[in-house]
Amino acid sequence: MNIKNITIKNFRNFKDFSIDFSKGFQTIIGENNIGKSNLYWAIRLILDRDLSYNARNLDIKDFHGFKKEVTIDDHVIISIELYSEKLASFPTFHSFKTSDTTARITYLFAHKSKFIEDEEIPPQIELSQFKWQLFGSGNSLVVEDILTLQSIRFSDLDGINLYYINAFRNINSDLHGSTKSLLSKYCQSRTDTKTELESVKSILKKSSTELNGLGFIPDIAENIQKKGQSIAGQYFSFPISISFLSNYDIDAWSQLNLCYSPESDNNVPIQTLGLGQKNILYLSLFIAELENSSNNHEINILLIEEPEAHLHPQLQKILFSNLNDLKTTQVFMTSHSTHIASDCDFKNLSILFRNTNKEVKSFSPFKEGLLSERDNLLLKRYLDATRSEMFFASAIIYVEGVGEQFILPSIAKEVFGINLTEHNISVIPIHCRYFDPYLKIVQNNNLEIPVSAIIDGDSDELDEGEENTTSVANAKALEVADRVLVSSGIKTLEVDLFPTSIINNMYLKKCFVNLGHEKSYNNLINATKDNPELWETELIKRIDQTVKKGRFAQELSLLIDKDFVVPAYIKSAISHIAKCKNIPK
Repeated sequence: MNIKNITIKNFRNFKDFSIDFSKGFQTIIGENNIGKSNLYWAIRLILDRDLSYNARNLDIKDFHGFKKEVTIDDHVIISIELYSEKLASFPTFHSFKTSDTTARITYLFAHKSKFIEDEEIPPQIELSQFKWQLFGSGNSLVVEDILTLQSIRFSDLDGINLYYINAFRNINSDLHGSTKSLLSKYCQSRTDTKTELESVKSILKKSSTELNGLGFIPDIAENIQKKGQSIAGQYFSFPISISFLSNYDIDAWSQLNLCYSPESDNNVPIQTLGLGQKNILYLSLFIAELENSSNNHEINILLIEEPEAHLHPQLQKILFSNLNDLKTTQVFMTSHSTHIASDCDFKNLSILFRNTNKEVKSFSPFKEGLLSERDNLLLKRYLDATRSEMFFASAIIYVEGVGEQFILPSIAKEVFGINLTEHNISVIPIHCRYFDPYLKIVQNNNLEIPVSAIIDGDSDELDEGEENTTSVANAKALEVADRVLVSSGIKTLEVDLFPTSIINNMYLKKCFVNLGHEKSYNNLINATKDNPELWETELIKRIDQTVKKGRFAQELSLLIDKDFVVPAYIKSAISHIAKCKNIPK
């Protein structure tokens, strides 16, 4: 069984939010403060049996919209839909089944008059008058419909095991030897733990007896006893002894400590390890104990926040791969790592984002039916650690190549006064003219953020009567009014930036000079002085073959200032993003 869908209404930064999940490992990404931790808290409000009754009561700040006071109609709804083809094998869940394969549990926080028929409504509405309740079954998320459902108790949740590992876990204390440490819990979860425990106790008892026989041990105990009597008196003091082993079985495991062993017979305290290595140990022990304790008739759900903390990129990917292999547990992982986002099992990637109405929504770029099989493969291969940055952006400027990637941020900052990075706007090179998969991602009901796509016009390739190349026409067909703009040039980037020997000439000359090709620039000017029709051909030849496009673009990006003449299509693309994001120019 797995969580299939979560719907949230009026909770924190979720006004009307729904997110779908598939079977298996789930990765949830998005920019900071988008609501990843809030989503986890919403899940815990329903499924975490370790939360107390009062912990499930909300504060006024938990209502969407930063309310200062509540009204009789304010409410929060959180609903989780579970799915299993073998739902009948989970007998305890029959009270909240909605079909042969689905079940639903809904949390409602509302004024108590909603729950109690004929309850008198007080003249002044206070938060203290609100209460929460869990309901089972049902498909409607209207308050009045939810109230007609059967309420459920914590005992009805037996068989659902929710585990939560937050981003600020105390790794040192959890790895240290104690009866509640992860190491101790793992030892207790092993199949032959009783036999193993007896073996440990037998040796410990023998060793403890020998140690306790040392002459100074009873002396230590007697001195402490006398000191206690002198402080508390004969009546309030109590007898003590010193031993290396108590009579309680579970304490035997607390004698174990994890150590770092750089070489044989050299056990170094675990505290000497870096945070990354301790993080791996922590997750390894936690998951090993969880797998050992799993039951076929129970559901295990693990929520992990930012497991990549303190890990270098390669180790992040290894960790991700191993978490992805868990069979008995549905794992949810929130992350800020582009390395994990680019390497995840693509069908299980969910992105949280704010749309143009500033509402938090979710989107899976590989949801069924969005892209063709070929486009899915292309996009997955494209998502290396650099390009997956697009999934953390609040707006995107798609460009063809590295030239635009260097130049666009400089134009935006120096000419328009817009620092793209400060506004979380990413310039994403797709390294081709096939924009279709990337523009399909940002259609309505998908990743609804502002987008500009800058594409070469390549007018030299047009047949007579044609207005646009096939690439431009296909891209423009995927424009979305007031949100997704395709802005095409006339020819290629370099030609459009320097359409004649006069426009932006000073910047062109400096590029060639600074890159050590002043002679090539002079030859360009001389070759076209009497033959201006050769300008485009001679310019591209020298940039492509002598200077190289990437190098040229990088140098130009350092030279651009407020006087640089910006082609109309680039100006249009930047202006579109600025308008959508309400950025003054």
